[in-house]
Amino acid sequence: MSSASPDSSPLVSVIVPSFNQGAYIRQTLDSILAQDYRPLEIVVADGGSRDETVAILREYAARHPELRWISEPDNGPADAVNKGLRMAQGRYAAIQSSDDIYYPGALSAALRVLRAHADCELVYGDCDSFDNDGARSGPTQLPEFSWEAAFGRAWCYPQGSMVFGLETARAVGGWDARYYSCDLDFWMRLAFRTQPRKVDHLMYGWRRYPEQRTRSDRHQRIIDDYRRMIAESPEVRGAPARIRRLARASVQVLTVRFHPTGNLWSRRWHLLLATLLQPSHWRYTPAENTRQLIPGHAWAKALKRRLLGGAANA
Repeated sequence: MSSASPDSSPLVSVIVPSFNQGAYIRQTLDSILAQDYRPLEIVVADGGSRDETVAILREYAARHPELRWISEPDNGPADAVNKGLRMAQGRYAAIQSSDDIYYPGALSAALRVLRAHADCELVYGDCDSFDNDGARSGPTQLPEFSWEAAFGRAWCYPQGSMVFGLETARAVGGWDARYYSCDLDFWMRLAFRTQPRKVDHLMYGWRRYPEQRTRSDRHQRIIDDYRRMIAESPEVRGAPARIRRLARASVQVLTVRFHPTGNLWSRRWHLLLATLLQPSHWRYTPAENTRQLIPGHAWAKALKRRLLGGAANA
């Protein structure tokens, strides 16, 4: 059953889909267990890993009663997440990849916002990234929620920073395995059910490495499935015209970001279409995805380097 009365601290379930991530899952579990929020449960839905993952889960479960787990063949991440949603017992839930980490205070920060706003069943915060050598990127600076911001980002919110109402997640049907980026579809469907809010906290770090699902050979599938997701969404079809237009623009925004060939002129064309449909998307699209597409940007950058270099040598 979901946890207790509004006056108590509600149980939070952290769902960890896993498959052959034995090299990383210890760090993931440690980051969850180190959270200062309680009560807490960890639900690991493992897809029948053939590496050391199962041994690690046995070891941690023996020492940490907060951890429950299964390991059996599944049909991919959506199946694993949905098993976790069925197993979870919390009032609120989160999904943390088995190769990423929470930062201190993440769940406490999320729960403060959720409990302060009765109309809110979905919160998100900022994140950064790191590689296997420990090199870190700068943190995101996500805006407060609006439909312009959400579609301007094509729903690319950081998964590990999201905390949501478990019953609301079940009501929208969990992850839809028809879409490769089924997390984006899930956030969108949740947002139509509630009033999302931003948490002013650096929530988690995601690990960068070549085997990730967003690698370049999957970009065309990401784009095709996102376009289909928008076209098939009953929430988008039933929304006001403004939101339908933002949704169409978001397909172009995502295409710029995940263009399968990287062709400069094709990306500029999609950027133009996005701008015609949603001029405000520039406020929300990461600058690294668009700066090089602005005509003259490379020339101006080279000129700036020459001027700065000349000034340094003067």
